[in-house]
Amino acid sequence: MNSRERVRMVLDHKEPDRVPLDLWGCASRLHTDLYLEICKHAGLEIRAEDRIRKGSTTEYVDYRLSDMVGSDFRHIHVGKPDYFSKYEDEDGNIIDEWGVGRKIIGIHPSITKHPLADATIEDLENYNWPQARDLGRIRGIREQAKDWYENTDFAITSTTAISGLFLETCQYLRGIEQFLMDLYINPEFAHKLIEKVTDIIIEMNVYYLEPVAEYIEWIEFTSDYGTQTSTFISPDIFRTFFKESHAKLAKAIKEVNPNVKVFLHSCGAVKGLIPDFIEAGVEVLNPIQPLATGMDSAELKETFGDQIIFHGAVDIQVAMNGTLEMVEEDVKKRMQSLMKDGGFICSPANHLQHDCPVENFFAMYEFGKKHGQYK
Repeated sequence: MNSRERVRMVLDHKEPDRVPLDLWGCASRLHTDLYLEICKHAGLEIRAEDRIRKGSTTEYVDYRLSDMVGSDFRHIHVGKPDYFSKYEDEDGNIIDEWGVGRKIIGIHPSITKHPLADATIEDLENYNWPQARDLGRIRGIREQAKDWYENTDFAITSTTAISGLFLETCQYLRGIEQFLMDLYINPEFAHKLIEKVTDIIIEMNVYYLEPVAEYIEWIEFTSDYGTQTSTFISPDIFRTFFKESHAKLAKAIKEVNPNVKVFLHSCGAVKGLIPDFIEAGVEVLNPIQPLATGMDSAELKETFGDQIIFHGAVDIQVAMNGTLEMVEEDVKKRMQSLMKDGGFICSPANHLQHDCPVENFFAMYEFGKKHGQYK
């Protein structure tokens, strides 16, 4: 059985020969420092063409490693728009096309400028919003997807066109505290801002999807609604402000191609939102963060396993930073909990960080193949 066949069976909730393995999706990448260590360990030359996410903490996508560990996937990445290039303002903020500013603080980029912090509802009509349909975003991606589809047997997916959907993008624009207050004391403004952001995100993703839809299995979206112990916002707030936006996005994707599945990455303790995710059209859920409150793998499988595909689940908070025995124990546990009747794709439960031992990276995939076999 080849990779594409294996993944498609799992997406249909059927059992293939083994659980598929993923690397380089929107939440299964490697911190740049770890990637460089792995390349040194494996004797791989660092190639400039693999550094496709310059300025992030996970800059490289290298399919030589995918082949080494037996990943079943290739991932299409959106390009940079032609009309806009990031620039540094007078305060040292790196400004993106939304007008949001970032600085590297410690080892991660932090949001340091919120362009709509003082905006009124009238200001939203005149704001300089991103241009969704820019040729730079899609240049070459159809040719890449077609080549992979016709000349390999990998499952092909489309990673996210924008990191952070409605909740996070609105926080970036407005400021976290201000936007969360808006949800309670300025709901008219919050609804209008979410509406504006939703329209742009839908247009951007439809434009991104159209050239590659016939070749891919899913399109990825990211929006973190969970903390380590609870949801970031209440389920009622999610339903009031964000659920409709997710449903509109899913509907727009299905109108392009009904066979493309909707993949959502949402970290943390999101069990209470999973029914709403499903109703809004989410079909693949990542990362299934196993140490977050309420995210027991076996309980999630029992409750939602016939309604949604689980992706991720291998603990990166403790196990992947521990001994090889801890890695194997965790991978085995995730397989025993989630693989029955298909519906599970194994990968780290978020990007592997710089403190993950190199040998644990390779071992996770070996243990995945060992313990992910169906009888």
